[in-house]
Amino acid sequence: MERDILLERLEKKLAEKEKEVEELRKMLSSKTLEELKNEIREEFRRELKTIEAKVAEISKSVEALMNEILYIKSELKSQRRETEIVDIPLEKEEEGCEVAEEKEEKRYEFDDDEIIIVD
Repeated sequence: MERDILLERLEKKLAEKEKEVEELRKMLSSKTLEELKNEIREEFRRELKTIEAKVAEISKSVEALMNEILYIKSELKSQRRETEIVDIPLEKEEEGCEVAEEKEEKRYEFDDDEIIIVD
């Protein structure tokens, strides 16, 4: 009989210890999960800061390029305004056909009174 009572007490203690072990496992797993979540959040924040820095750098580069393009565009417009267009004197009607043929043959020869502007 004493032996049965002793066994019952030991079985109760064993059941209590098993419950404690199970609770400790749950607490550890929840702590581990929380720690993992926190680590993931921190890593995400670091990556996000890195990406934000890269985006800021790219934005500055794009802005500099746009300023350069606008400068070049304004320079081209000012050069166009400064360019004068001069009419090439036309040959007489009688010589029109003959002169046109000669000009085709002499594409690279220019008279002093002719000014040709190419943009």
